[in-house]
Formats: sequence, structure tokens, C-alpha cells
Amino acid sequence: MRKQPIQKRAQLTIEAIFQATAQLVERDGMAGLTTNKIAAKAGFSVGTLYQYFASKDEIFRALVQYSREAVLKELSSFLYKIETKTDAADIDPEMFFRQYIRICIKGFAIGDDRKQSMNRLCWLVETPEETTQTMKAMVDRLRACFKYIQHPYLSRMSSIRCYVLNRSLMGCLRSTALERVEIEDPQEFEDAFVEMILGQLQLNATVS
Repeated sequence: MRKQPIQKRAQLTIEAIFQATAQLVERDGMAGLTTNKIAAKAGFSVGTLYQYFASKDEIFRALVQYSREAVLKELSSFLYKIETKTDAADIDPEMFFRQYIRICIKGFAIGDDRKQSMNRLCWLVETPEETTQTMKAMVDRLRACFKYIQHPYLSRMSSIRCYVLNRSLMGCLRSTALERVEIEDPQEFEDAFVEMILGQLQLNATVS
């Protein structure tokens, strides 16, 4: 970005650019998308847009970073709350994974129309390197939480198992967003992820 949005008004301008970009791609596809069209859709001059972004690609890169950092921040906030609980070692694994998965579902796949269009665009323009960075941040933060709270079952989640968990989750959420899967029962969708992970934990306990 050419200019960092420090004031609230500038932040709203950036968000308007992101949302306009997502809506145009949703409606017309990537072909023919221009900074002029984005600015017009957002409701201001292309000169205002150029204060922040030099090109469409810069908008895409900033949008991915903005969206992914928002999810990582929410996940980290949730994990910090777990770590600061006096009874963290006794936390219910189902509750833990349900909340973690709920944040990921909203952040990477489904939500209201505005959120879904943003999610789809992020997956469309995200580079493999950006996906890898997000995955690494998720795995590292999750693993750090498990090590810290010393939970009798959650501590069984090694770095490899944390990677498999997040890769499986992200792969499914990516497909859900890009394939425009209609989730008739969001609760059942969430339950399916929770059951998969808890089943793995039970298997680990049996093997141990």
C-alpha cells in the first residue's frame, strides 16, 4: 500500500475499495476489472484510490493480507483467553474446537453476502506463498497454546497433527467458498468438523 490508513476515515476508504472490488468480481468476474471501475463502485475518484494503491494487484495483495490478518487476530484472541483461564487444563475439548472452527468458517468461507464475496475473492487471488504463511501462523499459534495449557487430551496434538487439522479445515473451507456450496444447515456443517477432530483425539487416546 502507498499510504497506511491511520485515521478512521482512511480505514473506511480502504474497506470500501475492498468491498467494491469483491462485488465487481462477484458480478462480472476478473476480466475487465479496472481501478476506474473499482473507484466508481466504491463511490469516489480514481485519484483517491491511487493514494493507497497503484494497481489492481496491490489491491488484491492488501485485501488478502487484511482478511487473513483479521482471522488470525480473532483466533489468537480466542486462544489467549483459553491460556489465561485458571482451569485451562480442564477445558472441554469439544468447546475448544467448536469455537476455533466457528471462527475459521466465518473467516474463510461462509457468512452474509458481503463476507462471502470477500472470502471468495481472497481465495481467487491468494498466492500459494500467502496460503502457506497463513497456515504456518495458525499451526504455530495453536501448537503454542496446547503446549502452554498442558491439557491431557489437547496436548496430544503434535505439530504434524495441528498441520493436518488446519490443512483439512482450510481445504474444505476453500472449496466451500469457491464452489459456492449452499450450506443448508450451518450447525451440521460445524458439527461435522468437530466430530472429525474429536474422533481423532479419541483414536489417539486409544492408541496411547
